[in-house]
Amino acid sequence: MNTKLALLRTLALSLLALASACTSMAPMQRATLFGSPAPVSTASRTISLTPGMKYVNVNSGETVAFQTGSKTVAWTFLESIHGTSARMSTIFPDVPEAKDTWVYIGRSSFLTGS
Repeated sequence: MNTKLALLRTLALSLLALASACTSMAPMQRATLFGSPAPVSTASRTISLTPGMKYVNVNSGETVAFQTGSKTVAWTFLESIHGTSARMSTIFPDVPEAKDTWVYIGRSSFLTGS
């Protein structure tokens, strides 16, 4: 019984350390988990971020420009085997319209062969 308790305590401390490490990541470090900034001129399309927008869909590996007011920023999304999602505010913390919007990154046909 003491072995189980010790194992549970060790696991709990490990999870706490992992959570602490993730929250201490700089915003740009978290954003790079989903891709990287790109020149607007390389974007394949432009999406306007508007107040009240809930989500946008993008493809793995796609470069998309996001327009809000007079500002346009672009992002190249990483290839993702299973697809993933993120808050747009993680990628663009300085864009107020990105605050409550999610980006859904589709599965990569390049990595999955489909």
